[in-house]
Order: sequence, then C-alpha cells, then structure tokens
Amino acid sequence: MPSLLIVGGLTVDAFAGGARAPGGSVLHAGRAAAAEGASITLLTVAGDEPEARAGLAQLAALGDVLCHPASATTTYRHREVDGLRVLSLESAGEPIDPALLAGRGPFDVVVLAPIADELPAGTVAVLRAVARPACTIFLIQGWLRHTSLGDTVRARALDDVPAVLWETFGTADAVVVSTEDLSADPGDPFTQAAAVRERLGPGPILVLTLGTEGYLLDDPGADRVVASVPHHVVEGVPAVGAGDTFGAALAIHLARGDDPATAAAAATDRVISVLETRRD
Repeated sequence: MPSLLIVGGLTVDAFAGGARAPGGSVLHAGRAAAAEGASITLLTVAGDEPEARAGLAQLAALGDVLCHPASATTTYRHREVDGLRVLSLESAGEPIDPALLAGRGPFDVVVLAPIADELPAGTVAVLRAVARPACTIFLIQGWLRHTSLGDTVRARALDDVPAVLWETFGTADAVVVSTEDLSADPGDPFTQAAAVRERLGPGPILVLTLGTEGYLLDDPGADRVVASVPHHVVEGVPAVGAGDTFGAALAIHLARGDDPATAAAAATDRVISVLETRRD
C-alpha cells in the first residue's frame, strides 16, 4: 500500500439551477486513490462555507486531512456552452502553507494538483523538500489557467507560463495535462504534446489526455509516442474530475512499480469505473 500525498485546493462548484457542491482536484483524486488502496494524506485549503465543510468531511473519510484555513474557498460557476464546460471564478482561496506538513513524510508518491493559484513554484519546492517523495506527479491544469474574479476562466498559452514553472514541472516523474487545458495552443494532440515536451525537457513521463478519445503517452524511456483509444467509452455523464482521477491512479501504479504503459492503462480503467457510477 503506497503512501500518497495529494495537494490541491477544495472548491465550491456552483451549477445551473442553484445547486452548489464541494469539488476540486484533491477530492476527485482522493476518491480515486482510496479506490486504488493507497494510504492517503490530503493537504488542502478551504474556507468555512457549508459546501467546504462538507468537502472536508468527505476528505476525512478518505485519509488524513491537513487544511489551511482561508477566508474563502475557491468557487467556480459551471455552465455549458456549445457542449463545452465553461467556468467563471466567483471567489478565490489562498496559497497553501507547506508548514502544515511538518513532521510528515517521507511519502512514496506526491500528486500536486492545484485548481487556481494555491501552489506557486516556490511553495512546490518547499512541499517536496518536506514530503521527500520517491515519485512526484504534476497535474498541471491549475497552472494553465487565467483566473480573475468575476471573469470566465481562460486557458493560458504555453508561452505565458513562467519559465520557473516549466523548470519545476521538468523535475517531476510524470506530468498529466489534457487537450482542454491546451486550448490556447490549438493543433492536433501530437503537436500539442510535442509543444509541452519541448518546454518540459527530457525528464518526465508525459500523458496528454484526450477525453473520451483516450490519451497520448510520451515515455522518455520508449522510442515513440503511443496513442491509446479505449474500447469502452462512457458517454452522457459528467466528466468533472476525470483528469484528477486519472492522475491519482497513474501515480499509485507508478509508485507500485508498474511501467508507464501499464500504469496509464490502469488509470484509464479507474476513470471508466468512476464514470460508470454516474449513470442514471
């Protein structure tokens, strides 16, 4: 049973019709990790809204929770435009304090998965120094967003991501990103993957997820980029958190010693299993 640290903010997700619920990478990834049988520590940031309290209670059922108290929880309003999910930022949280990890670790694997601005590059370096992970996975979605209170969330062009972040990502064991996250750099997925690889350097495994079309796996230890298309596709259900689910499962299987192709296939199976539970 690998020891896993997941770091990322909770969210309050506001939906059409007035429904509000807890969300965020740490929650989706935590659920996946629990299903995979990991020993989990969750480091997050949240305010005191009812939905945030509910989210923290859900995290506590998954593992050991360390929460940086904030004046507000990052809140995203969700809507659908032409079949695509569109987010707008209603309130913002705060950066996570790595001092909360004092006395913890080392961990077998750390998953870093911000949802807004809670993990600056400097914080990442301190977290890794304290956590002392054998394996580090970056889910870089949160770093690829332009967020401004009251405005629609927009994808950040790769050239607009600070060089210090690319240097940080390049030290990871694996990086997971989706084509949706790269919408500011249009092109076919192979072109997008090549653009990310150019900035990462030769080190990390890179997985570019393609929604229901599968993923591209760029393993530096292999001689080619591999495209994987699932035989079984779950359609007609919300895909919120699918990338976080994939990333957590990938991290656990890599920590167990699976090769990248086996780990990515297992992560896909975990996503399919989660989506199946959302059928009416």
